[in-house]
Amino acid sequence: MFKKALFFLIMLLFMTLLGGCSSSPSKEISYAAILIANETEYYSQGEIKDDEFTLGEKIGEVQKKVAIEVRPKEDFSSNFLEVGEEIYSSNEDSKVIIVKRENGDYLKFTEKGNNKDKD
Repeated sequence: MFKKALFFLIMLLFMTLLGGCSSSPSKEISYAAILIANETEYYSQGEIKDDEFTLGEKIGEVQKKVAIEVRPKEDFSSNFLEVGEEIYSSNEDSKVIIVKRENGDYLKFTEKGNNKDKD
């Protein structure tokens, strides 16, 4: 009888500790701003500062917007950008594209795996 009670107590303690270590989805959630252009996945690196990049050739426009928690899969789709926002190449870096937002801001997106200059 003592062994069963001890086992039950140890299991209860273990479950309490295990539950305290798990992450809850109701806590802080972070989503990446993703754009698919020319079958390449790009991630937002924020606004362009101090003319660090200049617009190159127009690549296209955002054609489809999906929910922020959904990873876009189709070409010219995004989970962050609005339909119609313009996409340009960068004159300075072939792995960077620039998006002109509806409000006039310019955002820098880098190819997946190329976010070394993320602030």
